[in-house]
Amino acid sequence: AAILTYHQVEDLLRAGEGAVTGVEARDLVTGKLKRLEAPVVANLAGVWAPRLGQMAGVEVKVRPGKGVHLVYDRRITNYAIVAAAVDKRSIFIEPHENGTILGTTDDDYYGDPDDLWATEDEIEYLIQGAATMFPGIRDYRVSRTYVGLRPTLFEYGPLEDKLSRDHAIIDHEAEGAPGLVTMIGGKLASYRIMSQEFADVVCARLGNREPCRTHTEPLPGGEDAAPLDELAAAHRISPYALERLAYRQGARTASVLDAVEEDSDLAPVCQCEPVTEIELRHCIRHEGARTLDDLRRRTRLAMGGCQGTRCIARAGEILGEELGLTPTQVLSQVRDLIQQRHRGKAPALAGVALAQEELNQARHFLVGDLGRQGAEPDVRATIPESRWGGGDRE
Repeated sequence: AAILTYHQVEDLLRAGEGAVTGVEARDLVTGKLKRLEAPVVANLAGVWAPRLGQMAGVEVKVRPGKGVHLVYDRRITNYAIVAAAVDKRSIFIEPHENGTILGTTDDDYYGDPDDLWATEDEIEYLIQGAATMFPGIRDYRVSRTYVGLRPTLFEYGPLEDKLSRDHAIIDHEAEGAPGLVTMIGGKLASYRIMSQEFADVVCARLGNREPCRTHTEPLPGGEDAAPLDELAAAHRISPYALERLAYRQGARTASVLDAVEEDSDLAPVCQCEPVTEIELRHCIRHEGARTLDDLRRRTRLAMGGCQGTRCIARAGEILGEELGLTPTQVLSQVRDLIQQRHRGKAPALAGVALAQEELNQARHFLVGDLGRQGAEPDVRATIPESRWGGGDRE
């Protein structure tokens, strides 16, 4: 497959009788417009699927459900715990990676899907419910929040959490847009059966009758377990850093480490997770990472306890070296990730955590002089006054 990241569909290509024959997409890095043609166009845009449907003149209906999660800075439990919120909805506390997740809400959302944040009420709703089963939950530190939208199938009437989590495949030929096929709904837990069903529909249209193999093919890196003892003996890397690398790369761990002989080292860039220099360079060279946020999503850079305080600048330097960025572009990447991280932290900040965030902002925007690259974020402006912890703002 040819995978084009950072491309935005601006229009659909149409042929005689309205057939959809491809897309017109803009490269968001270069600004260039591209025409990409194909016998079938798949609309798999989730909550953005209605926008692509409008381009073809067809109606795609979803009922977006907003889900908020709180992330704690450590594992406060090694077991999943289910609790009931004030409205009797089930919520959960569960260990995940190096932290703990508390979630989730489920509310209809009518705003811009590109503009999401958690509210103070949603945070308290989750903590109040969790406290019924885990009374000490308020003693632990929320390091950040994250928010997503479910592309739930539209149905008028039922409460949000009663909506079906099933998925639907829609061929728009009957609506005057042959060549366009949409899939909406579903959950991440069922993504492989969804993929199989959708691929079967598309392959049938292309004349490919071969049986699907997704249930027999391992995912990339899942062919075998990484030989950790052998790798630890061959490379000077901490066992913990090696295990985290193998967790993400699986059978490809050895090939990632082999590149260290060329021009990289195993020094940890992110101490909290940890993430090494060689893994960051591998993701940029071989996995399509083009921004610091790409590296965060792939390696968990800046997602540990310090939330990027110590690692973002060094990671930006590595990104700049690999992609040939100018110093100004590197600083812009650093600033963007700091602000993106702050957006997730701000709703949950209070007391000591708020003071630490202000020190983090001061380190980068005052000492590091990032403020010259753009407007300095006002930490307090994004936080409800009731969460300051009382007293004077200073």
